[in-house]
Amino acid sequence: MAYTHITPGWEIEMSAHYYSDKNADRVAELIQLPREELAAMEEASVAKEKTIFSKCSEIETEWKKQAAETAALRKAREYLRALPVEHTSNQWKVNQFGWHVLSNMVYKMSYRVSEHKKPDGTLINCALSWDIHYNTLQHPTPDYTGPGWKIAGQSDKVFATKEEMERYLQGRIKAYTHLFTEISPPIPQDQKGRFCVNGVLLPGYTVEVPERTPQEVADDLLSLLEDGDLPEQSEGDPPSPPSEKAGSPLETQAAAPHERRSPKEDPKTAHKKKPQPLKKRSTAPTR
Repeated sequence: MAYTHITPGWEIEMSAHYYSDKNADRVAELIQLPREELAAMEEASVAKEKTIFSKCSEIETEWKKQAAETAALRKAREYLRALPVEHTSNQWKVNQFGWHVLSNMVYKMSYRVSEHKKPDGTLINCALSWDIHYNTLQHPTPDYTGPGWKIAGQSDKVFATKEEMERYLQGRIKAYTHLFTEISPPIPQDQKGRFCVNGVLLPGYTVEVPERTPQEVADDLLSLLEDGDLPEQSEGDPPSPPSEKAGSPLETQAAAPHERRSPKEDPKTAHKKKPQPLKKRSTAPTR
């Protein structure tokens, strides 16, 4: 073969070329045959080449299946090699660079204070740098990729006095205290990948369960009901009769006219008027 190459679990390559050999060709023999016979023999030879080539496709399919197994074995070994994250068990500690660090398996908060003084030791101001981010895995390297790795933070925020800086710092710490009540707090759904190796969540971690919507809760309750729990109404059942207290449409229409108020009537004095007696109609003269 002109060129062959294999990278287990990833790639195979094969390339071959045929170069004519005058000493091996049967040209002198074949030219004795009729043209029609030569054409038929060439067509048959091409068909055999394609049959042989189809075996290469079968080999490729077989190799891909085995390559998938090789890749899976490598990923499993990489998962088992992943080192657990270092953390302070939700206790403040000072590292070798002077940063105060509070961390657990998921979150990490750090801060450092720098004081600026005059030659005589008088404080000019102090600067606070702090941040909070996900305490990502260290193998093969920490995952700093994508938006959201850093949750919050500021760099060199200047304060005139230590007291002012301390109040601000304690406010920031208090704002994120809820993240440091457990050694392994649940991971937000959209950050799960940072704590996975090859798509598998590492041991000791859990993922937040999203809150269910009212519609999902209602659907689950309905799914628990049996057929006899809901009232049924057959198609032939007549509609329920109207309540006796409710007047019929005709009675409502008949009662409506005497409730209407004259447009010229003053609503403030309408209730003071006494009803006038009805005049007796005189009978028509008899003819």
